[in-house]
Amino acid sequence: MTAVMRTRDAPPVHATGACYSLSCNCGPDADRQSVELPRAYAYVRAHLLVCKSEVNRTKERLLAFATTSSLDLAAIFVEEGTRSPAAFGRLLDAVISDQVEVVLLPSMLHLTTLGSPRCIRTYFEVATGAQVLALP
Repeated sequence: MTAVMRTRDAPPVHATGACYSLSCNCGPDADRQSVELPRAYAYVRAHLLVCKSEVNRTKERLLAFATTSSLDLAAIFVEEGTRSPAAFGRLLDAVISDQVEVVLLPSMLHLTTLGSPRCIRTYFEVATGAQVLALP
């Protein structure tokens, strides 16, 4: 089973239900004046981490990195299983449909089960126009 972790308490409110943003304020209040940060999504393969607490710490690190990098981390796609990359497929679709600019990874190792990390990264960046960044 795959999961998308919301980092803020903002339910999706698009009529189509396709909004993945955790900070989505679409609707009548969307007219307010504010500085919009570039939206980012993150991808984590849970089985590469030791335990559930490590997954949670990784999510916190991703959020902290996004905050210090002036990014709006809207969603974290967590791949729970090892057989099929369902969360990666959902991430790819969401990045394209939402025109997300940045995808964060805890490390490039989180792409290894999909193939060569360099090849997957290049493919993903060309297909989506989003920049893939691994945490330092």
